[in-house]
Amino acid sequence: MSLRLYLAGPDVFRPDAAERGAALKALCASLGVEGLYPLDGTTTDIRGRCIAMIHEADAIIADISPFRGVHMDPGTAFEIGYGEALGKPFFLWSQEGRTLTERVPADERGRDAQGHLVEDFGKPENLMIVPDGQRVWSSPAEAIAEAVEALSFTSKNRQLQRQTRAAVLVAIGVSLIVALSAGMVVDWLVGW
Repeated sequence: MSLRLYLAGPDVFRPDAAERGAALKALCASLGVEGLYPLDGTTTDIRGRCIAMIHEADAIIADISPFRGVHMDPGTAFEIGYGEALGKPFFLWSQEGRTLTERVPADERGRDAQGHLVEDFGKPENLMIVPDGQRVWSSPAEAIAEAVEALSFTSKNRQLQRQTRAAVLVAIGVSLIVALSAGMVVDWLVGW
């Protein structure tokens, strides 16, 4: 079964959204996985379609590049959170490598023009999106490749666990048959 990656991001708003989706799906296909793009399908219930695809996916690839401001697309943030709530791993990428404090002008107290504190955790996005230990790749190709590597390892590990369980069950079965056979031979010998 092929791995399926949900391709989240603001690309759906681009004038060339369909072509961009095709390019992202081709990146996935080149690595032997299936890309699920939010514009795939025919239903007019876009939200429902995206949620269904997140359920189908093994992981989420998310573009967290700034969109219409200094922060990422809010729809993509929702998709990451929804996927995380389902236990789906996510792999992030951004065209913007600078941290929030490098992008958002702040005074000497770390406050922006409205007086709000600018988050200073050395991350390109809010820490709820980029938790500690989460890497942000600079391109979709890198994020997809990392997802394929990580998920392939997990998939191979699960397969090895299934094979080990099956081998243990066979060994238990053979042991029982040998023990029962030995008991029957002893009973036969004693009764002779």
